[in-house]
Amino acid sequence: MTGEFSRRSFLKYTALTAVAVAGSSLLTGCSGYAPVQHAVGTSNTVLKVVSTLDWVEYDEETNTTLFRLVVTNGRKNALEVTKANFAVKAEGYLAYQNDKLQVIYPDSLSHQVKQGETFTYYVKAKDLNALTDGPVTLTYYPDLQYSEFSANWELSADVLAPEGPGTSTT
Repeated sequence: MTGEFSRRSFLKYTALTAVAVAGSSLLTGCSGYAPVQHAVGTSNTVLKVVSTLDWVEYDEETNTTLFRLVVTNGRKNALEVTKANFAVKAEGYLAYQNDKLQVIYPDSLSHQVKQGETFTYYVKAKDLNALTDGPVTLTYYPDLQYSEFSANWELSADVLAPEGPGTSTT
């Protein structure tokens, strides 16, 4: 071997190195980041967005569970929040962008949360009794472009059971 390194060899090895580096990221997988809380009143921070599950309430008359989620945007860009940002799951139950899931406040489902702004969302899951169909998981996706990052609350019936008369949990 002469020890010469031509321009052509340099470009060839540079391209191979770039492909190897890019390919190595595929080996790590796309596990994302999905913290899970197990109690009402707890917060998750995902993509610089703080979300707190403030309270959960079951309405026996309408057989619906209502979640109040407080969102604070810590990002520079505004968050576009729609019904697609939320999902509710339980045993044999899934409410995600269908008629079972409603965001009842704000009225316009396309609301932007600007940097530093805090906004409260009321998410209603129809035909879900959180006290008997549990555990119930509420998922909030702060940015739908990065759906592998989500904030989750997995709530068991013992956490949601009312402490006294009434059906509200706070």
